[in-house]
Amino acid sequence: MNIHQLQVSYQLEHDRLLVRLNTHSGEELRLWLTRRMVMNLFPHMIAVSRALDAGTAQGASHDGADSKALQQFRKQESLQQADFTTPFSEQGGVLPLGNEPLLATTVHVTPREGGALHLAFEENLAGASANRRFEVMLAAQLLHGFMHLLESALKQSDWGITLLDNNAPGENGPVDAMATAVPPKYLN
Repeated sequence: MNIHQLQVSYQLEHDRLLVRLNTHSGEELRLWLTRRMVMNLFPHMIAVSRALDAGTAQGASHDGADSKALQQFRKQESLQQADFTTPFSEQGGVLPLGNEPLLATTVHVTPREGGALHLAFEENLAGASANRRFEVMLAAQLLHGFMHLLESALKQSDWGITLLDNNAPGENGPVDAMATAVPPKYLN
């Protein structure tokens, strides 16, 4: 699947993130991400992104530059090349998954050669006649853009998820890449 456009938006009425992908072949895939799914998925995406960037940056640091600085530079370079100004195409394309967005209950995250990330989204709902699924491959530039869109939507969601610096190394692995939710406040 060749992705043409990505959009991530917070949908207040559903309290979920809606991810929309347009392909070059005129298909539109829609995906719901819940708060719980984002809290589980995003740290893994950050860890894989760091690993992919570190793998491609190792050969580039002949001048003694810090690999973390090179990773940050690659991320910024990707975001500068991305087009965040063109509106998402609302033209009625083919909806291979149907009108209702897929509710991601399982996501498989697999790094690939050349700095790409393979994501497989599955919907396994009790009582459903069939499970739905789709897979995408995100090259490094698209991965950084997707993560940027997720961060922007999370800020609008008011879910209390605080993102930390994506390039700061965590002491305990990928879980440190995102702080846990802000403690709840109670009215009595």
